[in-house]
Amino acid sequence: MSDFKRKLDKMMGDTSMQERRIKQRVHENLRAPAKKPSWQVPFVTAAIAVVALFLFITFNPIEQLSSNEGPEIPYDPLDDLAQISALQKKQKLSSIRYEELAELPHFDKVDGVHYVDREAFSLEGSTNTFHTVIERKANLYDGVVYKVGDIVRTMTNTTSHLPTYADAYYEVVAVPGDRIVLKNGQLKVNGKQVQSEIMDYYKENGVTIVGGYDQLLNAREYFLINHFPASETVQAGTITPVHKIYGEVVGLATEENTESIYLAKEGANSYPAEQHFDLFLYDSLFGDGALAQSMLDSSVSITRMGELFLEAAYRKVSPIADNQVEVRYQYRRAGVSEHVFHMEQQSNTGIWIVSE
Repeated sequence: MSDFKRKLDKMMGDTSMQERRIKQRVHENLRAPAKKPSWQVPFVTAAIAVVALFLFITFNPIEQLSSNEGPEIPYDPLDDLAQISALQKKQKLSSIRYEELAELPHFDKVDGVHYVDREAFSLEGSTNTFHTVIERKANLYDGVVYKVGDIVRTMTNTTSHLPTYADAYYEVVAVPGDRIVLKNGQLKVNGKQVQSEIMDYYKENGVTIVGGYDQLLNAREYFLINHFPASETVQAGTITPVHKIYGEVVGLATEENTESIYLAKEGANSYPAEQHFDLFLYDSLFGDGALAQSMLDSSVSITRMGELFLEAAYRKVSPIADNQVEVRYQYRRAGVSEHVFHMEQQSNTGIWIVSE
């Protein structure tokens, strides 16, 4: 020990312990501080999870969560089908309000994609005999051709589990891309209860919509209900493909004043070949078929009459000779074949004969 140290110890006493404490503090200050656990990290993580769950429930109602996914007890259409069929056979399914139809525009001429519905009726205050005018749609397979609220005619179709009938008027309630949920008589479209004049009419007149659906309408499907239901009845909610809908109700024609091959009592031969082709299809679908049979070449059997009638906007008629034409359906869609027919007018009768 140096003389200085001994003198210092003699003056201040032993400072060894104090020196060791100073060195320890210096050593601790030079080391990187250890990270202390923080309550903020787990709190923020939990908060993110809660917010995500809240947003999911907001945009996906609880009825769409996994609790309702998977098998359930399926809807059984048998009893409803029997009841609807019985009403139809007794002509108690519909109650057509012709005064509502009276508000439609009146046609002086019906041709082209329009045709005359075969069902005739009278209106109060008029001596005329009326028919509704139906419009077949152009671009039938290329877009949404009917909108919500349109009144349409359909074929009698029982291939679905609940039927539509040719002598009933139907209203479009949902279009391609809409999600339909029909359960226990409650109808929702895109998650919302349907609110419209027709639904109010159903409620006020004790009419119940039956059916069981929970599905997205594809690009060719429409959801229909009877526009003129009889009071206190059950009515089918039906998903109907576009080629089973014969067109939209757009106006009225009269047998007395409207010019149309569909109403012509005589002189039908004055109409062009294309309208005769339509008349041939029309009688095959809606008439007794006698006229159509007289116009069809005996060696030919034509299928798809209903679709060919609806697809009038896809066809072109080209002359081949003075009394011959070609009828060609051109869809301009990949994978869809064309249909070609030939028509020849008989010189002795003026009747057009259809052949393939």
